Amino acid sequence: MKKIFILICWLCGLSAFSLERIGADSAVPEIFNVLSSFRIPHGSEHVLSSAETEKLIGKASELAINVFELIDCMHRYAIDERIRMVITGDSLRATENIYNLGDERVLAILPVSVLQRIETGAILSNNQNALDIFLNSEYESFIEIGTARYEKKFGFKSLTPLLFQNSYGVQVSKLVFSAPLIKLELYAPAKGAIYVRGVPRPKRWNLPVITEKKR
Repeated sequence: MKKIFILICWLCGLSAFSLERIGADSAVPEIFNVLSSFRIPHGSEHVLSSAETEKLIGKASELAINVFELIDCMHRYAIDERIRMVITGDSLRATENIYNLGDERVLAILPVSVLQRIETGAILSNNQNALDIFLNSEYESFIEIGTARYEKKFGFKSLTPLLFQNSYGVQVSKLVFSAPLIKLELYAPAKGAIYVRGVPRPKRWNLPVITEKKR
């Protein structure tokens, strides 16, 4: 009986470990190591190859972080190195053969299906922001607090650790109410809060991490 009890405790501990989420702050060293291996010259703009994108997504899966935590880490590295990184929609979609990038909640905020490219990092020209996301077409998706309508270019003008601020190009509507999305806060590992102007409380969500598909 005692042995059975010990086994149950061990299994519970193993389960708790498997559910552990480290968040962007703890993932930074590992993501930095991957990005540094790409040897991107200072002051340049770099479009990640399909192989580089897959390597990056693979590391995010190992670390159990979500796509927004990954972008956060990428931005920190790019600012430090004064570079701008681009991930194309084609490269990102190709990784979906191996990895789950998140559930419908994640993909409603980051519409990978119509994604043209993501740019983040140093601002090297006047028309760039901390995070610019380009779509092949305008897009709308239900995000529980309302219907989010995305312009072909949207993103965030400011990005600091765990905080995507000064959103542009996203309008949230519900019945007669319509207001811009303000910011996304990564308030805890694998969790995010969406702030909309005029809505007194943010909408808090679990934002599932990137995982490898079972083969």
